[in-house]
Amino acid sequence: MKAEKEGIIMGKVKQLKLDRSEHGLLVRAIYERWKQMLDAGADTTAIEDLILRVIDSPTKKRFGRF
Repeated sequence: MKAEKEGIIMGKVKQLKLDRSEHGLLVRAIYERWKQMLDAGADTTAIEDLILRVIDSPTKKRFGRF
């Protein structure tokens, strides 16, 4: 598991299947929360890591008819 190699101890891993609009909504929601935390002076390290993980998540191309 990649996260374990980075020194993070993790339990179960969950995988979401999102279309483009759902992915965009998720990124925007996390970004808005990041801005709120930044304005409040809170530590934003964890949410910044989450934003990067969501943005860099792999995509699976579909073949055939949808």
